[in-house]
Amino acid sequence: MRRLAAAAIATIFAGPALLAQPPLKPAAPGTAGDPAWQGVVRMSDGRRFVTDGGLAVDVAVARPAKLPDRELPGKTLESYLAASSPMEFGFGDLVVAPTGHTYTAPQGIPLNATYINYLRRILPSRDVRFRMSGALQPVVVLAGGKAVAVLMPVRR
Repeated sequence: MRRLAAAAIATIFAGPALLAQPPLKPAAPGTAGDPAWQGVVRMSDGRRFVTDGGLAVDVAVARPAKLPDRELPGKTLESYLAASSPMEFGFGDLVVAPTGHTYTAPQGIPLNATYINYLRRILPSRDVRFRMSGALQPVVVLAGGKAVAVLMPVRR
């Protein structure tokens, strides 16, 4: 079931045009270390995002040692970044789950601890805000008011 959910999330980020390619494999909740970048998403504004299928981060922020070879279209990610997201919160509003595998957002929605811990490490926490609109909707991460990442909530 977890693999099916991971494949579904990867398909959401990659878009329907990439169904013939092997799916991206998002980090399992609570996995130690940083995400394993598997693709580069090129945006129409010239920015590039690295992704593992569950998290996409602006290359200028992530600063990966090496960009993955796999290139992905940016249309789906661009729609996530532009979507209206009425719920907003910060790092301080997240509550770690007893397992340590997830954090719970104020709306009760679980977020992958691997991704949250990574974002805490690379972003200045005082400037970071998370915006979301629902349980299975992408979470947009803003730093200094600019959208720099998108992550998918953990399916229950």
